Amino acid sequence: MMTTSTYLVDAYTIHAASAMAANTLFRSVVGAVLPLAGLRMYDKLGLGWGNSLLAFIALALVPLPVIFYRYGERIRTSKRFQVSF
Repeated sequence: MMTTSTYLVDAYTIHAASAMAANTLFRSVVGAVLPLAGLRMYDKLGLGWGNSLLAFIALALVPLPVIFYRYGERIRTSKRFQVSF
């Protein structure tokens, strides 16, 4: 969470307060909706497959830190992702 906050402040220098507010709103909405979706998931899939689904999602996200470590500089310096004033 701290790295995301630092990135938002660095990327949206002039509008950092708005970016942080949007991030906080998004986190709060996800935190409120996720438990509601979890009940339905466990009702439909049961404990075994419900936990397996969460584990499969976590396993799918495992390569992301390696990808960002390897290609992060290329992504950050790309014209497509640069902030212009």
